[in-house]
Amino acid sequence: MKTANKTRQLTTAALCAALLCVVSPWSIVIGPISLTLAVFGVFFAGAMLASPGMAAAAVLVYMALGAVGLPVFSNNMGGAQVLVGVTAGFLWAYPVMAAILAAACRRWQGLLPRLGAVLLGQLVCYTLGTVWFMFVMKMGLLPSLTACVFPFILPDFLKGLAAVLLARGLRARLG
Repeated sequence: MKTANKTRQLTTAALCAALLCVVSPWSIVIGPISLTLAVFGVFFAGAMLASPGMAAAAVLVYMALGAVGLPVFSNNMGGAQVLVGVTAGFLWAYPVMAAILAAACRRWQGLLPRLGAVLLGQLVCYTLGTVWFMFVMKMGLLPSLTACVFPFILPDFLKGLAAVLLARGLRARLG
């Protein structure tokens, strides 16, 4: 990788981590799981970064900043306890979601395959998040899905769509 390209990728990754820190605290509490813009930031990192590893790293930087206490998680939360709390499964899925979308964006230019990657990312997020939620809250599958998945499917998909379209436009302008 050329030095200029490497510098551009590192800068983009840092900006994606910063974007996550800014948008993720914006949340609407709708139960034990909040509707947050973090999903948009995660998908944006995946769509902007050509490398799955770099996309995952950008998200991990965001998580590390939250772990040390910066209030960057939903509802202005921060601290390591969030990474083992009720929403931890969703947070730990974020780097995987970003990597999945980055891999799809690297391989395919079309919108449909990228949206397929958004759906796959959502599936990973909902699976890890729901399993962890069930473990922590000692709830069954259907009540957990009702609290953790059903209200979020359409809003999260729309955030993924917006992230893919915004990244596509930015990448076209930046060259």
